[in-house]
Amino acid sequence: MSTTSYESNGDIAVVTLSNPPLNLFVASMAEGIDEAVRRATAEGRRAMVIKADGPVFCSGADVSQFQGLTSETGAELISRATKLLGALEDAPFPVIAAVHGMCLAAGIEVALACDLVIAAEDTKFAQVEAMIGATTLLGGVYRLAERCGPARAKEIVYTGDFYTAHQFQQWNIVNRVVPGPQLHEQALGWAQQLAAGPTRAHQATKRLVREFLEHGSRQTDRYLADIAPVLFETGDMRTAVDYLLRHGARKLAQSCDEIRFEGR
Repeated sequence: MSTTSYESNGDIAVVTLSNPPLNLFVASMAEGIDEAVRRATAEGRRAMVIKADGPVFCSGADVSQFQGLTSETGAELISRATKLLGALEDAPFPVIAAVHGMCLAAGIEVALACDLVIAAEDTKFAQVEAMIGATTLLGGVYRLAERCGPARAKEIVYTGDFYTAHQFQQWNIVNRVVPGPQLHEQALGWAQQLAAGPTRAHQATKRLVREFLEHGSRQTDRYLADIAPVLFETGDMRTAVDYLLRHGARKLAQSCDEIRFEGR
């Protein structure tokens, strides 16, 4: 049975997690996400939304897949799953996670692999791996640390406590909190806004943030000199710069939605 589905909405790819009743994370879900990123890239989509069917976003991993694992087979499982989730971080377009209900353990880790997280206001979050004697097996603790700092990340993982969407927003883990009935509409609208923008520039921004997180400012300065200059030759930048010089900054700000960025 497929645990993900893919659809396109204009320039947006929409990936839906579906493994009822709890949307447990299994290998086929990671494979479906990876396939969705590759398909969206091949189709030239300019943004992606990851959402879920049912009353919960994801209740964590299906722990039945852990039974009988050894260090060797466990390493294979972790390596395969993290590589597939890494596809979200490497996607050449912005990815938004739209989470609701319960977002636990692997569910948080899927969301953290996305660029932006929008949450229904009644969402409950928890990294509960300590309850089964494990750490965050898909990289949750260090991706949390990237967003909220190491001390807060360790607190979340050590305790296994539940947190609200507003707490996670205050700690810079969640970007936006919205009423539940508006979640998918607002996530799609946000994705459409990003897709209508200069997606070549967005791709460069995404790669620069990842480079900084992995290598620091000085190395990223050198990387910037490698990937940013090509933007001067894009139609997007040339069109916007010409408009700015002809009409001024105020007019550009007022008319930004009217400028058609082509992503090239």
